[in-house]
Amino acid sequence: MKTIKTSQIIDEINSNFAKTYKGATNFVDSGEFWDFCLETIKDPISLGNIVFANDMGVPPVKSLLTIYERKCTPERDFTATESQCMGALMGFVFKFVLDYKDQNERCSVGKLGVITATKFLNGSIWAFEK
Repeated sequence: MKTIKTSQIIDEINSNFAKTYKGATNFVDSGEFWDFCLETIKDPISLGNIVFANDMGVPPVKSLLTIYERKCTPERDFTATESQCMGALMGFVFKFVLDYKDQNERCSVGKLGVITATKFLNGSIWAFEK
């Protein structure tokens, strides 16, 4: 089992996400939902749940949206661009930080306007700490 501090993941996002996913540059520091995403990733329990669910076949974006629905009161669906940006953020975390080797695209989500998302395969077993 590998251990990583969630603060290290946030540092990686802040340093390299916009460089890696140039199309998602406008998502960075874009407001309430961006802040929610980072707070969720920063929380070891929430991130552990997202990673565990991914390993059980649930795309991370679907888990993120489920947490969002439980903690906030969504007032609208996300646009296709917003959906792509949150997918890019989760992709960055799983592929470039947690080093998952493969992915399966177009997995069903069906939440808040997000139709499909990617799940990640062949990663290590992780433990997260603050």
